[in-house]
Amino acid sequence: MKKVVVFDQKKSFWSDGPDLDLLNSQIQEMESDGWKLLSVTANTHLLGGIASFTLLIESPSK
Repeated sequence: MKKVVVFDQKKSFWSDGPDLDLLNSQIQEMESDGWKLLSVTANTHLLGGIASFTLLIESPSK
C-alpha cells in the first residue's frame, strides 16, 4: 500500500519554511518502522518559497 503524506510543520509561526530537522527525523522514524520512501517533492507558495513537502511512502510487504 502506498500513501501520500504532506509535511508542513514549521519551527515557529515566523519561520519561512518547513522544519527540515523534524522532517529528516520523521523520515528516519518511518524507515525504521519499515516504510520505504519513494519520493519527496517540494511544494511552493505564490512567491516561490517552499511551503511544504509531499512524501510518497510505501508500506512494508507482508
